[in-house]
Amino acid sequence: MARMRSTPALLRFLQSTILAAVLGFGSASSTYALAALIRIDKPLPNDLKDRVTELLKRVRPADWEQAVAGSKVAWHASWSNTVLLRVEAGCFERQCMTLVGRLTDQAINLELTILADDTVSMHDVFNHFWGIESSPPWIFKTGGNTGLVAIQRDQGWLLTACSECTDWGDWRTTIIEPPLSKSPAPPELTFGEFSQKLKEMTR
Repeated sequence: MARMRSTPALLRFLQSTILAAVLGFGSASSTYALAALIRIDKPLPNDLKDRVTELLKRVRPADWEQAVAGSKVAWHASWSNTVLLRVEAGCFERQCMTLVGRLTDQAINLELTILADDTVSMHDVFNHFWGIESSPPWIFKTGGNTGLVAIQRDQGWLLTACSECTDWGDWRTTIIEPPLSKSPAPPELTFGEFSQKLKEMTR
């Protein structure tokens, strides 16, 4: 009978297996394992705004307007229909709501919600976990030298935390401030009030 690993041992096994895949061991040599650092820091494009708004109305019903105003994206044609959305409202220092979604013509289908920084390390090595080929890992920076490894599988996402698992380069320590709310428009003047204002200006 196969011996069951204890929970701490299982976690160590899973983390070491994923870390080996991230670093390119086993499935590919480190010579061919490439990674790119990207930031989720692009302004929300107009052609995504309606779909992002509808998504945030569902996941941030209490402050969706502020969430839309504080949204940043990372989106590239090579990712097919995947979009990364960072909501810089209601953050905890550098860690903000970060969403991974699939684009359709009418909506964004939410697949993953995490709390993370704005930097992602994207690797190009495909891996096999439990007999199924999985997508290359994305490592979302969470703070200091720590990260959250996210690997997409047909049945969903595989997540695990890691430390010292990639080179983050310079880390900005700026704390995210919530976007400033717009001042309400002044009340409309009646014709009499408008005439009085004109008289006061010409004195």
